[in-house]
Amino acid sequence: MEFKICGITRPEDLQVCENEGSAFIGFINIKRSKRFLDIEKIRKLVDSMKNKENAVLVIEPENVEEAINSIEKSGVKNVQLHSLQAEDISGLKEINVIKAIGIPEKIDKSKKEEIESFAKVCRYLIFDSMIKGKSGGTGKQIPLEVAAEAAKIAKKSNENIKLFLAGGINAQRIKNEGKLIKDIFDYVDVNSGVEDSPGIKNKVKITEFVENCKVI
Repeated sequence: MEFKICGITRPEDLQVCENEGSAFIGFINIKRSKRFLDIEKIRKLVDSMKNKENAVLVIEPENVEEAINSIEKSGVKNVQLHSLQAEDISGLKEINVIKAIGIPEKIDKSKKEEIESFAKVCRYLIFDSMIKGKSGGTGKQIPLEVAAEAAKIAKKSNENIKLFLAGGINAQRIKNEGKLIKDIFDYVDVNSGVEDSPGIKNKVKITEFVENCKVI
């Protein structure tokens, strides 16, 4: 199973993630996040990577212009958006957009339409649990049946869409539900599940997580 490790703040953690074969590595530039890094620090970390194509800039811009400015300064070609509308995505040319969509306990008509609209214009979607209207960094798991429903809606709108499952992902969940998750999702996204504290990754936890992903 392919995976993304997000919330990297330290060079030593970045090196572990690269050595363990993380398909994507996320750097968070959202001020409300406990793992926030400014663009200059992100650029420095990305410049040290063996493969910069694996870097993901996580942002929550107020508009397309702000997004483009952050992307250009970071030097990253993959961007995970926690804001903007589907019609804004067309303004991000030559950028691989991973749109984060918060998934509530029940998918209503409005959420279904949101998933459909972004699936049509994005290369990737990442489903994370939604708390008080915000997605990302919640540490709360999405029930697999709800995540599966969201994935089905996305695939129906765009059969080529690639999907991430986030929210409380850790080695234990992969061990328990990994095969079912892999049947539905292309990637899992882990953050707090491999940490000692926000932004401080644990090499042993990363290795255990990766080992569980590799046997799926």
